[in-house]
Amino acid sequence: MVQLRVMTDDAALGEEVLAVLVPLLRACTALRVGEPTRLTHRGGGLRVVLDVQPADPSPVRVERVTPPDSPRRRARAALPPRTGRT
Repeated sequence: MVQLRVMTDDAALGEEVLAVLVPLLRACTALRVGEPTRLTHRGGGLRVVLDVQPADPSPVRVERVTPPDSPRRRARAALPPRTGRT
């Protein structure tokens, strides 16, 4: 699990940063962002943890494509057709 932490002794500044940071992270389609968890801090201030994970990648299928004018394609075309013998 990956965590981002916002930690500061100035609670007001931390809240301002969170107000900008959380919407930006949630707008990123490459990430999945959990709810901010507020931690206690003896001396005041702000301690917040966000769980962040990569978004589930969509399956990608890659096929090898041989251009029509490639030497490999021409070499295969030049071979005689295969007979029934193995």
